[in-house]
Amino acid sequence: MIIKSLNLKNFRAYKETKINFDEHMNVIIGKNDIGKSTIIEALDIFFGQEVIKIDITDWNKEHNQDKIVIGVEFIVDENLEIVIDSTNPTKLRDEYLLNSEGYLEIFKEFTISNDKLSKEKVYLNTNYPECYEIPLINLKIKDLQNKLKEQGLKSNNDKKSAEIRKTLYSNDVIDEVSLVNKIIDLQKDDGKNIWESLQKELPLYFLFQSDRANKDSDSDIQNPLKTATKRIVANFEDDFKKIKDSLEEKLNQIGIDTIDKMKDMGLDVANSLTPKVTNKNLDTLFSFSLESDDGIALNKRGSGFRRMVMLNYFRAEAERKINEKKNKNVIYAIEEPETAQHPNHQKILIEALIELSNKNNHQIIITTHTPEIAKMVDSNNLILINKDEDANPIIVEDNESKIDLIAKTLGILPKINLENVQKIKVVVCFEGYTDIEFVKNINQNIQDFKDIIDITNESIFLVFLGGSTLEHWINNKYLDKLNIPQLHIYDSDSNQPSERNRHKYKKIIERINKQDNKNYGIETKKAEIENYIHPDIIKEEYEFETYYHTGDPDWLDRWSNKENLPDYVKNNKTNNNEALKKQIHKLSHKLTKEHLVELEAFEEIKSWFEKIKELSE
Repeated sequence: MIIKSLNLKNFRAYKETKINFDEHMNVIIGKNDIGKSTIIEALDIFFGQEVIKIDITDWNKEHNQDKIVIGVEFIVDENLEIVIDSTNPTKLRDEYLLNSEGYLEIFKEFTISNDKLSKEKVYLNTNYPECYEIPLINLKIKDLQNKLKEQGLKSNNDKKSAEIRKTLYSNDVIDEVSLVNKIIDLQKDDGKNIWESLQKELPLYFLFQSDRANKDSDSDIQNPLKTATKRIVANFEDDFKKIKDSLEEKLNQIGIDTIDKMKDMGLDVANSLTPKVTNKNLDTLFSFSLESDDGIALNKRGSGFRRMVMLNYFRAEAERKINEKKNKNVIYAIEEPETAQHPNHQKILIEALIELSNKNNHQIIITTHTPEIAKMVDSNNLILINKDEDANPIIVEDNESKIDLIAKTLGILPKINLENVQKIKVVVCFEGYTDIEFVKNINQNIQDFKDIIDITNESIFLVFLGGSTLEHWINNKYLDKLNIPQLHIYDSDSNQPSERNRHKYKKIIERINKQDNKNYGIETKKAEIENYIHPDIIKEEYEFETYYHTGDPDWLDRWSNKENLPDYVKNNKTNNNEALKKQIHKLSHKLTKEHLVELEAFEEIKSWFEKIKELSE
């Protein structure tokens, strides 16, 4: 399961709000004290991690109901089976336990009475057959068996509730029966089994808060590995107790023997003496820290360094728990990861979190005030909180409005510096600088392309915008104001393992081409720029044979749309020339017309230069 959305009612500043999440990476942006932390803390309360504890002060001051509601929608694997009633596994969809959009929706409700907050109650929001006044899932097996008898039905196994329900559903839920919204109480005796089973399938949620790094008196911050020491040492408590008991017995005996000898000498003081053995807890006998070569202990390092260690200790502990649970989805919620970090460390950290978010079963949620972090992720990964006319927090959904507000909120400015704008006739936009280098090389080295147009001419401005990141949107809107024709050429990324990352710029290109202006967008037919490098060049440079050379009949499709060429080279290189030290795209200066013809790419690339010429005229 992964989070699809969070629903808040009367919780702190949120009267009634729905926050949608990306399946992988989420960056929450907003001004100070606008409600960013509230979102990740509400999730902590929902998952019962108890880093944050709810109380009466969390009740919205302008509440319209005497209750607080925290609800979460989950995307559920359609093959997921749970054991609801200690009989046999069943699927949530088959039991009509999903909402009208096909998500598992669980909400926790905290009622307020006499200025006191009640214990949480848990409910399911379902899309359930209206023919049942009481959901079948809430009926005991005797009640289900009676329904079978009343209708003269026979199930595959009358002693298993899930089988009886399956029979009743198939008989009762016909075309004429509508599905209606129904709330199922999971606190009742007959609903507890559902909740117990669902809890086992919920993701693991880990919250890391920024203010921990600001408390110098916090022992965990002074040495964030102290907790780890205690946990490891605890595994040896039983062995230590045996040694301790044996030592105490022998030390006591030494004391007794000593006192006896004193009594033999007639010393009256001996009568008032008793042996007393003391010892320290096992965890106090050991300490564990991290020291650099200069011998500076962790608790003497700067706050930024300690926070980085703490954050990665947090990640390591989370991974340990994940391994214990096995195959569980995990959600990391990290508040302001940039706190006390050098910009270089911020970049490294966020790149690591983005990479982590793309792994199976991982979802990342962070809050930030830093423009550079916002610019590193796609626009669909950004969650912007703004305020309405009554100063209540709202989530900005419209993409263009969101981008404009983020730019203003974080102070993001375009990075394009156009000199002598009057000379420029066309702007050609790419994702990255490597694409520009590739196109320049083939334009200058293949005469057919250069004869169409020389793109080194000062009338042509080549720029990389960063794909679908925030920077792309900011820079692109800046270009629109210049009223200069634009050609956008973006990778298809058809070789990406995750379906969500394939053709991710297609919608941008379609939108560009629908606009009534001179701008035009192209998606490459091959996965990435590197896939336009011919296998002969790869063989010559890196000294290994490709499947093109070994006669694979599907070589062209594999080479064009399935291979990640840098990884392919790393996995197959046999020489010692540090294959990727010379980046693959730089080999484009060796490409010939014949190479591109064999790759079925010559006409495609020719059309790029023809379009540049057309727009420049």
